[in-house]
Amino acid sequence: MRAVIVGCGAIASRWVRILSADPRITIVAVVDPDPAAAERLTARFDLGAVRAPTLLQVLTAHPVDVVVNLTPPEAHAETTLLALDAGLHVLTEKPLATSFADAVRLVHAARRAGRVLAVMQNRGSDPGFLAFRDAVRPHSGPYAVAAEVFVALPSPGFRTRQARPATVDLAVHAFDQVRNLVAAPPAHVACREEPLGFLGEHCAVTTITVTFTDGSTFTYRGGYAGPGLRTPATGAWRLDAPGFAARWDGAATLETTDGAGDAGMRAVSLPDAVPGYQGCITEMLRALHEGAPAVDGSGNLGSIALLDAALASADDGGQPVPVPPTLEFDDASR
Repeated sequence: MRAVIVGCGAIASRWVRILSADPRITIVAVVDPDPAAAERLTARFDLGAVRAPTLLQVLTAHPVDVVVNLTPPEAHAETTLLALDAGLHVLTEKPLATSFADAVRLVHAARRAGRVLAVMQNRGSDPGFLAFRDAVRPHSGPYAVAAEVFVALPSPGFRTRQARPATVDLAVHAFDQVRNLVAAPPAHVACREEPLGFLGEHCAVTTITVTFTDGSTFTYRGGYAGPGLRTPATGAWRLDAPGFAARWDGAATLETTDGAGDAGMRAVSLPDAVPGYQGCITEMLRALHEGAPAVDGSGNLGSIALLDAALASADDGGQPVPVPPTLEFDDASR
């Protein structure tokens, strides 16, 4: 399949490395409004690819099968819709879109076109996090879940131009994760994001609370900061339930207890597995090449519903906001 990379920022190297290892994929073009970024990417991987400032310019001159959308989040919906309307498959970085309405439009467009629309969800499919989830699942809720994630970025890129980078670019990972952990539908989200400009243009901290229909709660604190606050990128997770508790440090330590306190904590072995990013892109490629099951982006709508509510809450001073329902898509996305 002939692929075009749209967006040549820092994350593009990770994608190109994995895509180039698949002999069924040929990168025929790279797109970025900054010609130097496109040139650096093609030179680093010795790509014999066309360089262009816009996706439209490539599509009018070259045959393409799949678009890899690595643009900043605010451009995701526009770029993905252009590709789907042109009859192309799309593999996109998270988030699918920055609003629920846009995300729904993209799912409908993918279904009309009969094309794959696959979204990066590397934190939600991280092997360590899945081990944490699997340790929790045999125990009934409701759950009290807490996560803390702080990332230090030496090269923040587009995040310096985002209004709420900690929520849009970072917390969306946690939305993928908590949906994989709590089975009940979310009800309300409350969110406040505060800039930390004294640490850097992109630095901010967001505090988010999600309530669920079964009484479960999820409390998230995270953001972009310096090395002093840094946690593993997957986050440090803790959970309490009736008669059960678990905690995962986001790295190599997973512990559970039947409620006897720290003295009763038992270590759980973590699997040796490929990184979440590599596994997620591999699954995307499987969807492209094998064509089943259908992947149309609907499985990611729940995360965008949480993001949409979080941004609305932040706009309203942190007041709780109802989560848009995704019932229309739930059966198709499971």
